[in-house]
Amino acid sequence: MKNNMIQTFRELKPFLLLWLTQSLSALGSAMTNFALVLWLYERTGSALTTALLTVCSYAPYVLMSIFAGAVSDRWNKKAVLLVCDSLAALCTVTVLYLLRTEQLQVWHLYALNALNGLMNTVQSPAADVAVNLLTPEEHFQKVSGLRSFSSSLVTILTPAFAAALVALMGVEAVVFVDLLTFG
Repeated sequence: MKNNMIQTFRELKPFLLLWLTQSLSALGSAMTNFALVLWLYERTGSALTTALLTVCSYAPYVLMSIFAGAVSDRWNKKAVLLVCDSLAALCTVTVLYLLRTEQLQVWHLYALNALNGLMNTVQSPAADVAVNLLTPEEHFQKVSGLRSFSSSLVTILTPAFAAALVALMGVEAVVFVDLLTFG
């Protein structure tokens, strides 16, 4: 039994590394999104303005998802993941800079969320293919369960962690933690 677990771990090691780093990055990004929603509503008091932030995140996905799979299929999966993560990190650095210099405005958040949404649209199919390439077929069910688990865990932990960090240290701290989670 112990040898089976060790063998399974060895077979899944490349996937586990990708899964862990992507899960931590997803948690950091979700925490930043949550904190920025709080920040935006606090600044504007407008539910509509705040809701449009979510629209800016998901509109690129809805509009571009038809093409994103084909685009990410043409390129090296590792390169797609690296470029998308790098652009997302650049957006996060930009938000942190604008927050720290007190220059952050609503349109900045809309534009940066739209860019992040576009990156997620391209990155998601590339990550799915990368997972399949890194995983032996007999472990697909385990891997699917782990991915579902981490997605649910991010959804549950995000509001608690982000709200606590905002209350204790402010929105900038959440954005900084997000930067630390980029794999």
